[in-house]
Amino acid sequence: MTTDCLLSTPGFGPFTASEWELSSEHSLMLPVQPGDLLQATRGTVWITVDGDPRDTLLATGELHTVGESAVLRLSGFDAPRVKVISRQPVQARAWRDTQGWRHWLPMARAWAHRRLQAAAV
Repeated sequence: MTTDCLLSTPGFGPFTASEWELSSEHSLMLPVQPGDLLQATRGTVWITVDGDPRDTLLATGELHTVGESAVLRLSGFDAPRVKVISRQPVQARAWRDTQGWRHWLPMARAWAHRRLQAAAV
């Protein structure tokens, strides 16, 4: 993990950028606050909040803005790497996935199929 303290931006204040490489065998548990930004810098990042049916997939270069305080579970495939930009340093912890990426791929296909169906409406 790398952490950089960046200069303040007008209207946003000082912020910190942290970056993690994700594993197909572990999820990253990440506490976030409203306004935090997540960016997939490599691979595909899967973002889940326990108990929330809305999952998010980020492809390389895509951004996600956090809307509410939560603990995100991040996983992914294709050697994923995620950057988090926050007003406070983010403390993440790894969580062992018992089924690893083999469990996520069928879910990713189903999610992509639902996304295509919704776009066609």
